[in-house]
Amino acid sequence: MAEEKKTPAKVEESKLTKVLNWFKTLPARIAKPFKNMVAELKKVTWPSKKKWISSSIMVLVFMLFMGVVIGLLDLGATALVNTMIPAAQTETVEEHDHADETVEATEATEDEATEAADETVAE
Repeated sequence: MAEEKKTPAKVEESKLTKVLNWFKTLPARIAKPFKNMVAELKKVTWPSKKKWISSSIMVLVFMLFMGVVIGLLDLGATALVNTMIPAAQTETVEEHDHADETVEATEATEDEATEAADETVAE
């Protein structure tokens, strides 16, 4: 018959022991990511000054080019919207002009009526 392997029973730690161990290992757990970062930075191949300057100039030229492209697209979109909107604004402006004339005519009629009433009362 096969012998069964018996594993030793795991000793149950008290909650106080767990909390103390957590605080005991805290500094090492905080330092570990920083140690890993330093190790990775040592593996990095840094560019030479000449390569760094040429890459920076290339990035700046690309940003300038994209700024011009986006500016032209914006101007084109603005022109397109302005060609579509003036027709609608003209109709609205004409409606407002007619409304203003109606209001002015109504005000003039009210003024004339008031003057006529004043003359009648004065007589």
